[in-house]
Amino acid sequence: MSVRASIVLTAGAAALFTLLVNVTSVIPFAYRKPAMHVALETAAALISIVAAQLIYGRFRQRYELRDLVLTASLCVFAAANLLFSTIPELTSSESEIFGTWTSSESEIFGTWTSAGGRLLGAALIALAATLPDRSLHHPAREVRRLLGACALALAGLALVVALAGDALPAAVPPDLSPEGRGARVVGNPAVLAAQLTVMGLFGVAAVGFARRAERAGDELSRWLAIASVLGAFAWLNYFLFPSLYSPYFYAGDVLRLGFFLALFVGGSLELRRTQRLLSTAAVLDERQRIARDIHDGVAQDLAFILQQGRHLAAQSGAPTVMRHIVVAAARALDESRHVIAALARPGGGAFVGAVRVTAVEAAEREGGTVEMDLDSTVALPATTQVALLRVLREAIINAMRHGGAETIKIELRADPEVSLVVSDDGQGFDVDAASSSGGLGLRSMTARIHELGGAVTIDSAPGSGTRVEVRLP
Repeated sequence: MSVRASIVLTAGAAALFTLLVNVTSVIPFAYRKPAMHVALETAAALISIVAAQLIYGRFRQRYELRDLVLTASLCVFAAANLLFSTIPELTSSESEIFGTWTSSESEIFGTWTSAGGRLLGAALIALAATLPDRSLHHPAREVRRLLGACALALAGLALVVALAGDALPAAVPPDLSPEGRGARVVGNPAVLAAQLTVMGLFGVAAVGFARRAERAGDELSRWLAIASVLGAFAWLNYFLFPSLYSPYFYAGDVLRLGFFLALFVGGSLELRRTQRLLSTAAVLDERQRIARDIHDGVAQDLAFILQQGRHLAAQSGAPTVMRHIVVAAARALDESRHVIAALARPGGGAFVGAVRVTAVEAAEREGGTVEMDLDSTVALPATTQVALLRVLREAIINAMRHGGAETIKIELRADPEVSLVVSDDGQGFDVDAASSSGGLGLRSMTARIHELGGAVTIDSAPGSGTRVEVRLP
């Protein structure tokens, strides 16, 4: 499903749920269970903490400002849910959990601090969604500054509310009930204004994250956009019926739970992405280590053997077998260089890029040039890529080393089947004679492609160049 479709679907479902609960009597949804509020706030705090850690891990990979601001917003949500909602309700001496509901100092403290904390968290998440791409040059310092500022803001909010005490009004009338039909837009004007502001901030965040998800193909941004849509509708429901400040578990609480569940899904996907990156980085490091070992060990020894072998073969009276040894050493050195190049090449790139690198590397080593016409849409499994690159390298080396070619033309196509064509301007050869002589180069090229279910066609004649075509189903 596309990003836009998933967000539209989420918004439509949330709007329909809001309509059915608040306007009609189709879904008589209302539970007078303060313990469910405590459970929701606890789950929200835990999910926010886990998601913040995952986003911070993403920040440590790229040091982007938006990831740091998003981490701060989740930390603020966690603190607001845990310190300003869960703990005040659990420690209230006259909590509804024990059978009564009052406007005690603990409830007033929780009302105004949680409202302020959630407003700060929503502002930060909207800011994270709209920030441009920017990497931090001093990430550790910026982390301390931003998280420290958020902690000071929350502490200052808690201090002001605690000092004000009973001077602050209750958020909603103590006898507020969802019974009956229709919304209940009641409560302190400041609280209602805060609900609408938070709703608007989540709307801004939804648009920002959706645009980023479409532009960058970022799965985390998609789920952040979905979460923000649910958050916007949750606070719309809190405006229509402020169940945050009543003993009722109502529509807004369900949608807010959806907000945190979407965060959890996005965080889980981000964890999987991070694990894949770490695994890929570990594999790449090991491949490069092996490539260095081969280059500094086997390849150097083969180069020495080849150099000395050529020197001995050039002397008068050198045995015939010495020329065979030189050929074998040259082939072994070429193979080791191909292995080194394959190991050192970063994984996960497009096949067309690997073709370019392999062709240029092989041609430059033999003193020739290549002309390429490549279809960038070709995508192949890893084993098929390895086989084709080996055939390509073998064809280029043979054309320049044995055919005297100066220019190699390479064509790569994917319609209707994958086709790789390597043609040269060399002196050519007799294909039938070369095949009957038992040459290993042609046989190995053909065998590799046949194992993949493909076919190799070699067209050449003395004085007319060579054309090697590989076709794969």
